Amino acid sequence: MAVTQQSAYSVVVADGAPYVADAGELDVTGRTVAAQEEQRRENRQQLDEAVADARARTPESDLLTALDVAAESIVDARGHRSLVVLDSGLSTSGALVFTQPDMLDASPEEVADSLGDFGQLPDLTGMSVVFVGLGETAPPQAPLDRTTRARLASIWTAIATEAGAADVQIESAASVRDPAPEGLPPVTPVDVPPGYRCSDTMITLTGGPFLYWPDTPVLLDPAAAEAILRPVIDQVKNGQIEVVLFGMAADVGDIEGQKKLSNDQAQAIANLFLDLGVPVEQLAVEGRGSDFAGFRPDRDSAGSLLPAVAAANRFVTLNFASPVTCG
Repeated sequence: MAVTQQSAYSVVVADGAPYVADAGELDVTGRTVAAQEEQRRENRQQLDEAVADARARTPESDLLTALDVAAESIVDARGHRSLVVLDSGLSTSGALVFTQPDMLDASPEEVADSLGDFGQLPDLTGMSVVFVGLGETAPPQAPLDRTTRARLASIWTAIATEAGAADVQIESAASVRDPAPEGLPPVTPVDVPPGYRCSDTMITLTGGPFLYWPDTPVLLDPAAAEAILRPVIDQVKNGQIEVVLFGMAADVGDIEGQKKLSNDQAQAIANLFLDLGVPVEQLAVEGRGSDFAGFRPDRDSAGSLLPAVAAANRFVTLNFASPVTCG
């Protein structure tokens, strides 16, 4: 749209110290249709070259600050204002850092609210934001599973919405698995855990394919969860092994509400066992809320929720009466 009409543009690089790499005007002032079409072609070339020439200068990636820089660069522009964001979304510096353990599993609304509480949101009032390529990675960054990509997109959508964006869209980019170009500053790869931990008699479901829609017992991707658990479910069914499932929760809401939600989330996992033929007599479910050994305080000294720590407190354990093979 920008190349076909009178528009100002700026190109912002989301490295560790985001900056405006280029800015200019895209004029369409020709008096004939042919002249206008030629200007539009030149505008497209000018914008493509500006994007292609933009280079990171500083190690790491700070997309949150880049959004702020981009919004500020067009705040005085007349007419409709849009931000097109070409980025994986895996920020590694600034106020939102996905190298922090469990941040990829955090509740989108809690992340956005936390940034707002600390005055760390950009001002996107009235702007349209289009995210392109969220969760799409290239080596050395490990790929994200489908559920984690969806959660990452939800986090950035919640942030842009909380920051005042009038419209937020998510678009895919052509997946590129080629290594990053030579000579660029380094960016720390974000660890992508499988979402579960195994021992002989216990499996802990922590996130990834076992993420739920926030504040619900509904799995984001029940098919992915079932595919991982199916070999274990077969062992439980064939060996008539009893399983006790415990659900844990963050310190959000009253304890009774926490226990109910964590019970319902554990029950959602038990339902996968039931659906594949495990008798109900072999299963027991209990929700413990935030009242469990190993609970990590997930609020700061002022009482504000810490989203990544809250995510770490949300998990389900499967405890088996006999050893099983997992993973």
